[in-house]
Formats: sequence, C-alpha cells, structure tokens
Amino acid sequence: MTLRFILGDQLSHGISSLAGSNPKTDVVLMCEVRSEATRVRHHKKKIAFIFSAMRHFAEELRSKGYHVDYIRYDDPNNAGSFTNELERAMERHQPEAVVVTEPSEYAVLEAVNNWKSQFSTPIEVRADDRFLCTHA
Repeated sequence: MTLRFILGDQLSHGISSLAGSNPKTDVVLMCEVRSEATRVRHHKKKIAFIFSAMRHFAEELRSKGYHVDYIRYDDPNNAGSFTNELERAMERHQPEAVVVTEPSEYAVLEAVNNWKSQFSTPIEVRADDRFLCTHA
C-alpha cells in the first residue's frame, strides 16, 4: 500500500502524486493543519475557502473509490503540522511508501525533503508537472 499525500494547493485529479495510484489499495492523505493556516497571515475567508475546496476534493476522490484519510482542522487529535500528521498516518496505515508532489512553498518543501531522513518509510517526491517548465 502506498500513502499518497495531497496538499491543499494540489487539488487536481492529474496531480503527479496520484499517477499510477490504485484506489483499491492506496490511501490518500489530506490534512488541514494549524502550521499552514497560521504561518502567514491569511484572511479567514481564504482559509475557509481552501479547507472547503480540500473537503470537496476529498469527496470527489472517495466517489472514485479512493480511501481518503482526511484530518480536519477541528479534529481534537490534529497534530498541527504536515510532518506530525504524516507520522500519525504512517502509524495507522503502515505504508510501504509515501508519494507526494513537490510542494510549491519553500517552507513545506524543506519539511518534505527532511522526511527522507526522518522516516524509515521510503518517501518519493514527484515533480509538479502543472507548470510550463521545470526548475532547471
């Protein structure tokens, strides 16, 4: 089983982290976390809009047969960060691998790059192919 981590700005059925996925066996992880909602000042309506879009996308994935592990902001067990939520999800699901599309924000990218040394489970960071050109 592969755990496929979808971030709040990656709500696309064509996102690289879903490429080659198997809805019958893979789990999609999505989470609303305090560290992202408060790291930079945002209008409350923007945060509500993002969370709403994430929840709707999670439902779309469920309707396509995916098992979606969705952590809401108000979940009393919410660990507050992507890293902490990934750790909790890996304990719940025991994945053979984690796949995530490269984050567009540098702070999140740094955290994701640290996962490779932080966790024993293989972490695959895929290119975000929604842009016209690569980093190079």
